[in-house]
Amino acid sequence: MLCWFQRAFMFPLAIILGLGLWWRDPLAGRYGIALALGGGAVALWHMGLYVGLIPERIQPCTAAGPSCTDDNQLVFGIPIPLMALAAFALIGALSALSLKETRT
Repeated sequence: MLCWFQRAFMFPLAIILGLGLWWRDPLAGRYGIALALGGGAVALWHMGLYVGLIPERIQPCTAAGPSCTDDNQLVFGIPIPLMALAAFALIGALSALSLKETRT
């Protein structure tokens, strides 16, 4: 379930930042920062669930369905929530740098 929330922030980033590049909009980074902060918050919460810092109260998945906290969340030994958190942090930092360059 949390993976869907992360996608709700990541997929619009590709469209918004892509259109910002296409139209050469110097302020498109503002939207990138906003979406990266929201997606980073969800990824951080998902990482807390994965490592066990946050107890999972709601069980939306059945016993046969996927879980957000088991070993299915690993790609090459790296948890998907950690990869998402790193991606949102990098996108947010690059978006902030793009705004800083336009002010000078």
